[in-house]
Amino acid sequence: MQKYLSMFLVMLFLAFMGCSSTTEEEKVDEFDVLVKYLENGDADYEGWVNTMSGWIVNLGDINTGDYYVMDFRNLDDYNKMHIDGAVLTTMSNMFEKAASTSDPILCVCYSGQSAAYAHMLLRMKKYDAYSLKFGMSIYDVSLDKWTGACSNAYAGDFVKTVSPDLPEFSYPTLSTGKKEAAAIMDDRIDAAVSAWAGGMLVLASAVVPNASNFNIMNYWSDADYTGIGHIDGSFQMSPNTLKTTGNLKSFDPAGDNLLYCWTGQTAAASIAYLKVLGYDVKSIKFGNNAMIYDELPSHKWPKPYSK
Repeated sequence: MQKYLSMFLVMLFLAFMGCSSTTEEEKVDEFDVLVKYLENGDADYEGWVNTMSGWIVNLGDINTGDYYVMDFRNLDDYNKMHIDGAVLTTMSNMFEKAASTSDPILCVCYSGQSAAYAHMLLRMKKYDAYSLKFGMSIYDVSLDKWTGACSNAYAGDFVKTVSPDLPEFSYPTLSTGKKEAAAIMDDRIDAAVSAWAGGMLVLASAVVPNASNFNIMNYWSDADYTGIGHIDGSFQMSPNTLKTTGNLKSFDPAGDNLLYCWTGQTAAASIAYLKVLGYDVKSIKFGNNAMIYDELPSHKWPKPYSK
């Protein structure tokens, strides 16, 4: 009896170990699967967030008739004035509309920031998408949302100190329950769409006086960071470094992160990508144009209004 009991216990132990091993084998590091998929260029993505060549277009340089124009404003504003042929669109239905065309897609909104965010998500789904610089504000003076937003309110608060070393955190933990990269990405894109509706842009007035509450990245070159100035307490993060071999670890998966740039449009596109990867990162509405307008040597809203 003792012999059979011993054999039973051994078999039970081996069975338990086999199940445990299977469970371990089934575990997937979703972040690792997804970031490799994106950075290696699978799905024709080819690291768009770190290249973005020609992604933002000037109204005067294009023929809007060459694009399938997605207008992300509300119905009333769309009805008042829109680009000929433009299709009223929301973040929630943009993929359905994108699937109906083979033309390059031009995303437009009020200021260019919603459109920049949307264009990044469309790119991640293989669409040839672009964003109109300054949004519909540049289309007609009656649509101008930029002039009133440009400000020098924080010129006296900016500093020109050398950046501290970038912080380093662990990568996010994703839990979509999916194993394949494309399926994980689809779930995370849905999360990014929902996040935009919840508010991914913050006003400078909520940031500058409370900078210590945020993990702030100034998305400029080091020369601009020290030469033009930056929010006191922010870090300098060079553009095109949002990758595992760059500075992804500088964002805190559990913290209040913020990325800001010249106009807020590049930052808006970038935070879409970061959200898909599992980071909560916001950007400042209208970027540095809303804080130190007169100090900026370039990338400024053409004020007073001009196309």
